[in-house]
Amino acid sequence: MKKLYILFFLLYSTISFCQDKIYYLEGTLGKSTIFMTLQVYKSDNETNLTAVYFYKNSLKDIKLEAKLKDNNYSFYFKPSDVITEKFYLKKSGNNFDGFWYDAKEKQLAVHLEPVNFDNYKSNLKIRFDDERLNLVKYKFLEFKKQKTTLYNNKEFVWYSEKHCDSDFFRLGNNFTEKNKALINPILERIHIENTLYQLNCTSSFEYSQGKGIEGNSTINFLNHDLLGFQISMFWDCGGAHPDFGSSGYLIDLNNGKQYGIDDILAFDKSVTGDKENNFDAFSKYRSTYFAPKLLAVLNSQEHFEKPKNDDDPCDYTNEEYWDFPSWNYTEKGIEFTPIFYRAARSCEESFLVPFEKLKKYKNPKFPYSL
Repeated sequence: MKKLYILFFLLYSTISFCQDKIYYLEGTLGKSTIFMTLQVYKSDNETNLTAVYFYKNSLKDIKLEAKLKDNNYSFYFKPSDVITEKFYLKKSGNNFDGFWYDAKEKQLAVHLEPVNFDNYKSNLKIRFDDERLNLVKYKFLEFKKQKTTLYNNKEFVWYSEKHCDSDFFRLGNNFTEKNKALINPILERIHIENTLYQLNCTSSFEYSQGKGIEGNSTINFLNHDLLGFQISMFWDCGGAHPDFGSSGYLIDLNNGKQYGIDDILAFDKSVTGDKENNFDAFSKYRSTYFAPKLLAVLNSQEHFEKPKNDDDPCDYTNEEYWDFPSWNYTEKGIEFTPIFYRAARSCEESFLVPFEKLKKYKNPKFPYSL
Protein backbone atom coordinates (compact mmCIF):
# COMPACT_ATOMS: atom_id res chain seq x y z
CA MET A 1 0.00 0.00 0.00
CA LYS A 2 2.86 2.40 0.82
CA LYS A 3 4.44 1.66 -2.56
CA LEU A 4 1.20 2.73 -4.17
CA TYR A 5 1.33 5.99 -2.23
CA ILE A 6 4.90 6.61 -3.40
CA LEU A 7 3.99 5.86 -7.01
CA PHE A 8 0.93 8.11 -6.76
CA PHE A 9 3.03 10.92 -5.26
CA LEU A 10 5.58 10.74 -8.08
CA LEU A 11 2.85 10.63 -10.71
CA TYR A 12 0.96 13.49 -9.13
CA SER A 13 4.14 15.57 -8.88
CA THR A 14 4.86 15.02 -12.56
CA ILE A 15 1.33 16.01 -13.54
CA SER A 16 1.39 19.06 -11.31
CA PHE A 17 4.64 20.22 -12.90
CA CYS A 18 2.91 20.32 -16.30
CA GLN A 19 -0.17 22.08 -14.99
CA ASP A 20 -0.84 25.58 -16.37
CA LYS A 21 -3.82 26.73 -14.35
CA ILE A 22 -6.15 25.48 -11.67
CA TYR A 23 -9.44 27.12 -10.74
CA TYR A 24 -11.30 26.55 -7.48
CA LEU A 25 -14.83 27.75 -8.05
CA GLU A 26 -18.05 28.15 -6.09
CA GLY A 27 -21.46 29.33 -7.16
CA THR A 28 -24.89 28.20 -8.18
CA LEU A 29 -26.47 25.67 -10.50
CA GLY A 30 -30.09 26.74 -10.54
CA LYS A 31 -30.92 27.07 -6.84
CA SER A 32 -28.22 24.61 -5.73
CA THR A 33 -24.80 25.59 -4.37
CA ILE A 34 -21.94 23.82 -6.12
CA PHE A 35 -18.13 23.80 -6.01
CA MET A 36 -15.81 22.92 -8.89
CA THR A 37 -12.13 22.23 -9.48
CA LEU A 38 -11.06 22.97 -13.06
CA GLN A 39 -7.52 22.17 -14.17
CA VAL A 40 -6.08 23.33 -17.49
CA TYR A 41 -2.92 21.78 -18.94
CA LYS A 42 -1.01 22.60 -22.08
CA SER A 43 1.27 20.13 -23.82
CA ASP A 44 2.39 19.72 -27.45
CA ASN A 45 0.22 22.68 -28.51
CA GLU A 46 -2.84 20.98 -27.03
CA THR A 47 -5.00 22.18 -24.19
CA ASN A 48 -6.34 19.48 -21.87
CA LEU A 49 -8.86 19.94 -19.11
CA THR A 50 -10.10 18.00 -16.12
CA ALA A 51 -13.10 19.05 -14.06
CA VAL A 52 -14.75 17.75 -10.91
CA TYR A 53 -17.68 19.30 -9.08
CA PHE A 54 -19.91 18.56 -6.12
CA TYR A 55 -23.12 19.85 -4.58
CA LYS A 56 -23.03 21.40 -1.11
CA ASN A 57 -25.84 19.12 0.03
CA SER A 58 -24.07 15.96 -1.22
CA LEU A 59 -20.28 16.59 -1.12
CA LYS A 60 -19.74 13.62 -3.48
CA ASP A 61 -17.48 14.32 -6.44
CA ILE A 62 -18.79 14.12 -10.00
CA LYS A 63 -16.00 13.76 -12.55
CA LEU A 64 -16.58 15.50 -15.88
CA GLU A 65 -15.09 15.31 -19.33
CA ALA A 66 -14.06 18.79 -20.42
CA LYS A 67 -13.31 20.70 -23.62
CA LEU A 68 -12.17 24.25 -24.32
CA LYS A 69 -12.67 26.22 -27.51
CA ASP A 70 -12.42 30.00 -27.91
CA ASN A 71 -12.90 30.65 -24.20
CA ASN A 72 -16.00 28.43 -24.18
CA TYR A 73 -15.89 25.54 -21.72
CA SER A 74 -17.93 22.39 -22.23
CA PHE A 75 -18.27 19.79 -19.49
CA TYR A 76 -19.96 16.39 -19.79
CA PHE A 77 -20.84 13.52 -17.52
CA LYS A 78 -21.43 10.51 -19.74
CA PRO A 79 -21.36 7.08 -18.12
CA SER A 80 -21.41 4.30 -20.74
CA ASP A 81 -20.98 7.04 -23.40
CA VAL A 82 -24.46 8.40 -22.68
CA ILE A 83 -24.49 12.09 -21.73
CA THR A 84 -26.59 12.52 -18.58
CA GLU A 85 -25.62 16.13 -17.90
CA LYS A 86 -23.55 18.89 -19.50
CA PHE A 87 -22.36 22.42 -18.84
CA TYR A 88 -21.75 25.16 -21.40
CA LEU A 89 -19.84 27.97 -19.71
CA LYS A 90 -17.97 31.05 -20.84
CA LYS A 91 -15.15 32.63 -18.87
CA SER A 92 -15.28 36.35 -18.23
CA GLY A 93 -12.51 37.67 -16.02
CA ASN A 94 -12.32 35.14 -13.19
CA ASN A 95 -15.97 34.11 -13.41
CA PHE A 96 -17.72 31.40 -15.39
CA ASP A 97 -21.31 31.77 -16.55
CA GLY A 98 -23.60 29.68 -18.69
CA PHE A 99 -26.06 26.84 -18.48
CA TRP A 100 -26.38 23.25 -17.29
CA TYR A 101 -28.54 20.68 -19.08
CA ASP A 102 -29.74 17.25 -18.02
CA ALA A 103 -30.42 14.27 -20.28
CA LYS A 104 -33.85 15.69 -21.18
CA GLU A 105 -32.36 19.11 -22.03
CA LYS A 106 -33.75 20.77 -18.92
CA GLN A 107 -31.82 24.03 -18.59
CA LEU A 108 -30.56 25.75 -15.43
CA ALA A 109 -28.38 28.85 -15.14
CA VAL A 110 -24.85 28.45 -13.77
CA HIS A 111 -22.66 31.11 -12.17
CA LEU A 112 -19.22 30.29 -10.75
CA GLU A 113 -16.55 32.52 -9.24
CA PRO A 114 -13.29 31.90 -7.35
CA VAL A 115 -13.73 30.34 -3.93
CA ASN A 116 -13.16 32.74 -1.06
CA PHE A 117 -11.05 30.45 1.10
CA ASP A 118 -11.18 32.95 3.96
CA ASN A 119 -14.64 31.47 4.58
CA TYR A 120 -13.17 27.98 5.00
CA LYS A 121 -10.08 28.53 7.13
CA SER A 122 -9.06 25.61 9.34
CA ASN A 123 -6.20 24.65 11.62
CA LEU A 124 -6.78 21.01 10.80
CA LYS A 125 -3.68 19.37 9.35
CA ILE A 126 -4.79 16.75 6.87
CA ARG A 127 -3.10 14.80 4.10
CA PHE A 128 -5.44 16.37 1.54
CA ASP A 129 -4.26 19.96 1.83
CA ASP A 130 -3.12 19.89 -1.83
CA GLU A 131 -6.82 19.34 -2.71
CA ARG A 132 -8.00 22.72 -1.52
CA LEU A 133 -11.72 22.04 -1.91
CA ASN A 134 -11.39 19.50 0.87
CA LEU A 135 -11.26 22.53 3.16
CA VAL A 136 -14.75 23.34 1.88
CA LYS A 137 -16.02 19.78 2.30
CA TYR A 138 -14.60 19.65 5.81
CA LYS A 139 -16.82 22.56 6.88
CA PHE A 140 -19.95 20.66 5.88
CA LEU A 141 -19.17 17.26 7.41
CA GLU A 142 -21.67 16.03 10.00
CA PHE A 143 -20.82 13.21 12.39
CA LYS A 144 -23.52 11.38 14.35
CA LYS A 145 -23.20 8.93 17.23
CA GLN A 146 -24.22 5.40 16.19
CA LYS A 147 -23.28 2.96 18.92
CA THR A 148 -21.08 2.26 21.93
CA THR A 149 -18.82 -0.78 22.28
CA LEU A 150 -16.47 -2.09 24.96
CA TYR A 151 -12.87 -3.23 24.60
CA ASN A 152 -10.93 -4.30 27.70
CA ASN A 153 -13.78 -2.81 29.73
CA LYS A 154 -13.25 0.61 28.15
CA GLU A 155 -15.96 2.43 26.23
CA PHE A 156 -15.61 3.38 22.57
CA VAL A 157 -18.19 5.56 20.84
CA TRP A 158 -18.69 5.03 17.09
CA TYR A 159 -19.76 7.81 14.74
CA SER A 160 -20.96 7.85 11.14
CA GLU A 161 -20.87 10.72 8.63
CA LYS A 162 -24.08 12.06 7.09
CA HIS A 163 -23.00 12.25 3.44
CA CYS A 164 -21.29 8.90 2.89
CA ASP A 165 -20.40 5.46 4.19
CA SER A 166 -17.73 6.37 6.76
CA ASP A 167 -17.66 5.37 10.41
CA PHE A 168 -15.01 5.45 13.13
CA PHE A 169 -14.66 5.61 16.90
CA ARG A 170 -13.74 8.01 19.71
CA LEU A 171 -12.78 7.33 23.31
CA GLY A 172 -15.83 7.03 25.57
CA ASN A 173 -16.83 8.19 29.03
CA ASN A 174 -14.75 5.85 31.19
CA PHE A 175 -11.46 7.12 29.78
CA THR A 176 -9.84 9.97 31.69
CA GLU A 177 -10.58 13.54 30.63
CA LYS A 178 -6.89 13.93 29.76
CA ASN A 179 -7.01 10.85 27.51
CA LYS A 180 -10.09 12.11 25.70
CA ALA A 181 -8.71 15.64 25.29
CA LEU A 182 -5.48 14.30 23.78
CA ILE A 183 -6.70 11.37 21.71
CA ASN A 184 -10.17 12.22 20.43
CA PRO A 185 -8.94 15.08 18.20
CA ILE A 186 -6.47 12.60 16.64
CA LEU A 187 -9.21 10.04 16.07
CA GLU A 188 -11.49 12.73 14.66
CA ARG A 189 -8.76 13.79 12.21
CA ILE A 190 -8.35 10.20 11.03
CA HIS A 191 -12.13 9.96 10.58
CA ILE A 192 -12.15 13.22 8.60
CA GLU A 193 -9.32 12.01 6.35
CA ASN A 194 -11.08 8.73 5.61
CA THR A 195 -14.38 10.52 5.03
CA LEU A 196 -12.76 12.84 2.49
CA TYR A 197 -11.22 9.81 0.78
CA GLN A 198 -14.72 8.38 0.49
CA LEU A 199 -16.30 11.59 -0.80
CA ASN A 200 -13.50 12.01 -3.35
CA CYS A 201 -13.80 8.42 -4.56
CA THR A 202 -15.42 9.04 -7.92
CA SER A 203 -15.81 7.35 -11.27
CA SER A 204 -16.53 8.47 -14.82
CA PHE A 205 -18.83 5.47 -15.18
CA GLU A 206 -21.48 6.14 -12.52
CA TYR A 207 -22.57 8.58 -9.86
CA SER A 208 -20.95 8.09 -6.48
CA GLN A 209 -23.16 6.65 -3.76
CA GLY A 210 -20.52 7.43 -1.13
CA LYS A 211 -19.65 3.73 -0.86
CA GLY A 212 -16.70 3.32 -3.24
CA ILE A 213 -14.41 2.56 -0.31
CA GLU A 214 -15.35 -0.31 1.97
CA GLY A 215 -13.64 0.27 5.30
CA ASN A 216 -13.26 -1.76 8.46
CA SER A 217 -11.72 -0.47 11.70
CA THR A 218 -10.76 -2.84 14.51
CA ILE A 219 -9.35 -2.09 17.96
CA ASN A 220 -6.66 -4.68 18.67
CA PHE A 221 -4.68 -3.42 21.68
CA LEU A 222 -5.36 -1.34 24.76
CA ASN A 223 -3.60 -0.84 28.06
CA HIS A 224 -2.98 2.10 30.38
CA ASP A 225 -0.52 3.69 27.94
CA LEU A 226 -1.26 2.56 24.39
CA LEU A 227 -4.14 2.19 21.94
CA GLY A 228 -3.62 -0.01 18.88
CA PHE A 229 -6.02 -0.37 15.97
CA GLN A 230 -6.10 -1.21 12.29
CA ILE A 231 -7.98 0.32 9.37
CA SER A 232 -8.50 -1.94 6.34
CA MET A 233 -9.91 -0.64 3.07
CA PHE A 234 -11.05 -1.95 -0.29
CA TRP A 235 -11.55 0.80 -2.84
CA ASP A 236 -12.99 0.98 -6.33
CA CYS A 237 -12.87 4.57 -7.52
CA GLY A 238 -13.18 4.13 -11.26
CA GLY A 239 -9.64 3.07 -12.12
CA ALA A 240 -8.69 0.05 -14.17
CA HIS A 241 -8.26 -2.11 -11.08
CA PRO A 242 -9.81 -1.96 -7.60
CA ASP A 243 -7.32 -2.20 -4.76
CA PHE A 244 -7.11 -2.87 -1.04
CA GLY A 245 -4.76 -2.39 1.88
CA SER A 246 -4.53 -1.81 5.61
CA SER A 247 -2.77 0.54 8.02
CA GLY A 248 -1.81 -0.08 11.62
CA TYR A 249 -1.88 2.61 14.31
CA LEU A 250 -0.37 2.74 17.77
CA ILE A 251 -1.12 5.88 19.78
CA ASP A 252 0.31 6.91 23.14
CA LEU A 253 -2.60 7.73 25.43
CA ASN A 254 -0.35 9.91 27.61
CA ASN A 255 0.85 12.36 24.98
CA GLY A 256 -0.88 11.58 21.68
CA LYS A 257 2.28 10.44 19.90
CA GLN A 258 1.64 8.08 16.98
CA TYR A 259 4.26 5.35 16.69
CA GLY A 260 5.31 3.89 13.37
CA ILE A 261 6.77 0.40 13.13
CA ASP A 262 10.30 1.86 13.03
CA ASP A 263 9.61 3.66 16.31
CA ILE A 264 8.72 0.29 17.84
CA LEU A 265 11.33 -2.02 16.28
CA ALA A 266 14.95 -1.37 15.33
CA PHE A 267 16.79 -4.10 13.46
CA ASP A 268 19.85 -1.85 13.16
CA LYS A 269 21.08 1.42 14.66
CA SER A 270 20.55 3.08 11.26
CA VAL A 271 16.78 2.78 11.77
CA THR A 272 14.81 5.81 10.64
CA GLY A 273 11.11 6.28 10.17
CA ASP A 274 11.64 9.64 8.47
CA LYS A 275 10.59 8.70 4.96
CA GLU A 276 9.39 12.22 4.22
CA ASN A 277 12.70 14.04 4.67
CA ASN A 278 15.23 11.22 4.43
CA PHE A 279 13.75 8.67 2.06
CA ASP A 280 17.09 7.31 0.81
CA ALA A 281 18.21 6.36 4.34
CA PHE A 282 14.75 5.05 5.15
CA SER A 283 14.65 2.88 2.02
CA LYS A 284 18.21 1.61 2.55
CA TYR A 285 17.44 0.59 6.13
CA ARG A 286 14.25 -1.19 5.12
CA SER A 287 15.92 -3.22 2.34
CA THR A 288 19.26 -3.86 4.09
CA TYR A 289 18.16 -4.62 7.64
CA PHE A 290 14.41 -4.52 8.22
CA ALA A 291 13.28 -6.91 5.47
CA PRO A 292 15.91 -9.66 5.89
CA LYS A 293 15.79 -9.69 9.70
CA LEU A 294 12.00 -9.58 9.88
CA LEU A 295 11.87 -12.41 7.34
CA ALA A 296 14.32 -14.41 9.45
CA VAL A 297 12.12 -13.97 12.54
CA LEU A 298 9.03 -14.98 10.58
CA ASN A 299 10.79 -17.89 8.95
CA SER A 300 11.82 -19.29 12.32
CA GLN A 301 8.16 -19.98 13.05
CA GLU A 302 6.52 -20.22 9.61
CA HIS A 303 9.24 -22.18 7.78
CA PHE A 304 8.50 -20.60 4.42
CA GLU A 305 9.51 -22.50 1.30
CA LYS A 306 9.99 -21.14 -2.18
CA PRO A 307 7.07 -22.21 -4.41
CA LYS A 308 7.88 -25.23 -6.54
CA ASN A 309 5.49 -24.06 -9.25
CA ASP A 310 6.76 -21.05 -11.23
CA ASP A 311 3.16 -19.96 -11.73
CA ASP A 312 2.68 -19.59 -7.96
CA PRO A 313 3.47 -15.93 -7.10
CA CYS A 314 3.20 -16.38 -3.31
CA ASP A 315 6.92 -16.47 -2.56
CA TYR A 316 7.19 -15.45 1.09
CA THR A 317 10.94 -16.12 1.02
CA ASN A 318 11.47 -13.06 -1.19
CA GLU A 319 12.82 -10.23 0.99
CA GLU A 320 11.45 -7.61 -1.37
CA TYR A 321 7.90 -8.32 -0.21
CA TRP A 322 8.83 -7.58 3.41
CA ASP A 323 10.52 -4.18 3.12
CA PHE A 324 7.29 -2.16 3.42
CA PRO A 325 4.79 -4.53 5.05
CA SER A 326 1.53 -3.55 6.65
CA TRP A 327 1.57 -4.09 10.40
CA ASN A 328 -0.96 -4.40 13.20
CA TYR A 329 -0.16 -4.10 16.93
CA THR A 330 -2.27 -6.67 18.81
CA GLU A 331 -2.57 -8.14 22.31
CA LYS A 332 -0.51 -11.20 21.32
CA GLY A 333 2.14 -9.57 19.17
CA ILE A 334 2.56 -7.71 15.90
CA GLU A 335 0.97 -8.95 12.69
CA PHE A 336 2.89 -8.35 9.49
CA THR A 337 1.43 -8.52 5.99
CA PRO A 338 3.81 -8.57 3.01
CA ILE A 339 3.17 -6.23 0.08
CA PHE A 340 2.93 -8.01 -3.27
CA TYR A 341 2.57 -6.58 -6.76
CA ARG A 342 -1.01 -5.97 -7.90
CA ALA A 343 -1.51 -9.22 -9.83
CA ALA A 344 -0.47 -11.21 -6.74
CA ARG A 345 -2.45 -9.32 -4.11
CA SER A 346 -4.25 -12.52 -3.13
CA CYS A 347 -0.93 -13.63 -1.57
CA GLU A 348 -1.14 -10.91 1.07
CA GLU A 349 -1.64 -12.97 4.21
CA SER A 350 -1.02 -11.75 7.76
CA PHE A 351 1.49 -13.48 10.04
CA LEU A 352 1.56 -12.88 13.79
CA VAL A 353 4.95 -12.58 15.53
CA PRO A 354 4.63 -12.92 19.34
CA PHE A 355 6.15 -10.11 21.39
CA GLU A 356 8.61 -12.58 22.93
CA LYS A 357 10.33 -12.99 19.56
CA LEU A 358 10.52 -9.24 19.00
CA LYS A 359 11.79 -8.07 22.39
CA LYS A 360 15.47 -8.08 21.41
CA TYR A 361 14.64 -5.84 18.45
CA LYS A 362 12.71 -3.25 20.43
CA ASN A 363 13.76 0.27 19.50
CA PRO A 364 15.59 1.69 22.55
CA LYS A 365 13.65 4.93 22.11
CA PHE A 366 10.29 3.16 22.39
CA PRO A 367 9.30 3.90 26.02
CA TYR A 368 7.28 0.75 26.68
CA SER A 369 8.04 -2.94 26.92
CA LEU A 370 6.79 -5.36 24.29
